Amino acid sequence: MMYRKLGFAELAAAVLQVLRENTAYDVYDAVPEDAESPFLFAEVVGKRDSSSKTTWKETFVLHIHCIAKPSHARTEVYQMIQKAEEAMTAPLELPQGVECLTQTETGVQAMQLDETGEWHAVLGYEIMTSYGLKCK
Repeated sequence: MMYRKLGFAELAAAVLQVLRENTAYDVYDAVPEDAESPFLFAEVVGKRDSSSKTTWKETFVLHIHCIAKPSHARTEVYQMIQKAEEAMTAPLELPQGVECLTQTETGVQAMQLDETGEWHAVLGYEIMTSYGLKCK
């Protein structure tokens, strides 16, 4: 028997869809060179096995980047963080055969003022999925 596993591109597409549907920002998986801030972009940066005795599970590590308009104030980037956090409370739509068990925010991983004058925050998430029961 072969199991259906979730791919990086499929998870990224589900996250991009949630952010596009639930925020007013432009959302990218690859940022065009001419993209004007503010915008969000998401990337899947890792995956690890999280299987239990009875269930096949994987945990994906996700980063959502919030890029605010150039400013000395952090107000806009703070608002972007809140909007992205709220959007990520919506359930992810994953392919049939894969279930999303948890969407856990791991917090703001970084915040910096880029050389462009834009505030850049990185939100971390762990998405745990299940793709089947273990059989003996």
